[in-house]
Amino acid sequence: MYRKKDFLFMNVSNVRGKSMGFVKDLAVDFHVGGVIGFLISSYSLFQSSLYVFKEDIISFNKHMIASSQHKGKYLNFEDIRGMNVIDIKGNMIGMVEDIIFNEDTFVIQGVIVCTGYATNFLHGKKILLPKDLLLGDNHILYHGKSYNIDFINLPSKLFGEEDAYVRNNKKI
Repeated sequence: MYRKKDFLFMNVSNVRGKSMGFVKDLAVDFHVGGVIGFLISSYSLFQSSLYVFKEDIISFNKHMIASSQHKGKYLNFEDIRGMNVIDIKGNMIGMVEDIIFNEDTFVIQGVIVCTGYATNFLHGKKILLPKDLLLGDNHILYHGKSYNIDFINLPSKLFGEEDAYVRNNKKI
């Protein structure tokens, strides 16, 4: 699984070895539920940003090599990052922070929602499935039945995990 940070600032070159720039953002198709490519920012001040679609990528690791580039305007992840996620009753769940997508198909597997600094620490972030989300102009509507996965921070000494380990291994 990949996240946006895995590609951010990755250098991009064409097949001839000429540098095209670096990855600035992800181009997403939220209705299909996939990452369609990458927004490439040029090192030149006079050249506009370009897109490299996933079909044009020959290889990537620490450096991306692409066969072609495209101009145009597509939905970038930064356009939806920070949008409020609300449920059907109008309750705010949190704000979009990141996405997780498949490494082979680039299909979005989940949307990471930040619920606030203190709440993230106490209860964790939420991962919502894209099939349960509807993208609007100002908000994202969550129409699922429950929140799917919660990340939780549990300090081991606070909840007695170390004591249970000692009791189970009879080192009392």
